[in-house]
Amino acid sequence: RALLAAAMTLVPASAYADGIVDNVNGMTLDKDGKVVRFQAMLVTPDGRVSKLLAARDKRPEKLDWRVAFKGKTLLPGMIDAHGHVMELGFRALELDLSDTKSLAESQAKIAAYARANTDKAWIIGGGWNQEAWGLGRFPTAAELDAAVGDRPVWLARADGHASWGNTAALRAAGVNAKSVSPAGGRIEKGAGGQPAGVFVDAAQSLVARVVPQPLGKDRNAAFLKAQAILLSYGVTATADMGTSIDDWLTYRRIGDSGGLRVRIMSYGAGVDTTVQIGAVGPSPWLYNDRLKLVGVKLYADGALGSHGAWLKAPYADAPGQAGAGFMNDTVMRNLMSRAA
Repeated sequence: RALLAAAMTLVPASAYADGIVDNVNGMTLDKDGKVVRFQAMLVTPDGRVSKLLAARDKRPEKLDWRVAFKGKTLLPGMIDAHGHVMELGFRALELDLSDTKSLAESQAKIAAYARANTDKAWIIGGGWNQEAWGLGRFPTAAELDAAVGDRPVWLARADGHASWGNTAALRAAGVNAKSVSPAGGRIEKGAGGQPAGVFVDAAQSLVARVVPQPLGKDRNAAFLKAQAILLSYGVTATADMGTSIDDWLTYRRIGDSGGLRVRIMSYGAGVDTTVQIGAVGPSPWLYNDRLKLVGVKLYADGALGSHGAWLKAPYADAPGQAGAGFMNDTVMRNLMSRAA
């Protein structure tokens, strides 16, 4: 069971029958942490590894399928301890700025994406990082306007703890100089107190509330894209930190259709969402041990790159800011008690 390996993703999903993965340079660990080498593994109809075979071991004669790997290395699948499955998929399907090295490069990529997607009412994406650009500050709405000014643009930072909008997006959300930063968030302000274009942590909701939400089919496509990416890197299981109701329903739809191939350990996005999903506690393992609600994710503060992490002293590049805590100790204890 522990060896539901990355290479198993090459076995057709329909191959639910006894089979063998043979001619491999296989390595795994035993219960004592010692390396075990093997040349083949037998797989049961439900996709579990039932036995490891050395070169000298006799292979079964009657099998429903056989895959030969020509001596390639086979390792146990990797487990991502902190992932965001749906965000991974949406990022791959939408505008992705994670590979940009400068503000100018990101502006060019945003403009090109907008020209290629004239049917989109909003340009949505993310992955930007002002630190990777060497900018030394947050980008502005005016700089985003220079790339796209005819429709709203809303782009999440690489850490998901801040978002960048252009003037059209701010106008659509009704955000202006009179707008107040909500608890647990910050509106970056410019001249005359006008919103500068970046919204940190809870302040993102001021604009996000008017951003068109993806349909169920869009969420399905995003999950399948994320799953393909994970499996391509040999990641066969992930903790999904901050599962929303829509995320959970997406996993259930894919599971119901027989398409869930990665294992997801779900941590609900806050206590209320987790209770909605699990009602009285963690869910059982679903879809042949592919999905389980196991816990709750709570946010204590933000992230370093967006100046939201709560520090004891101000940031070196933002002297007036030291981040902020999202809840006091009493609130945190109460939430933990409810979660328990």
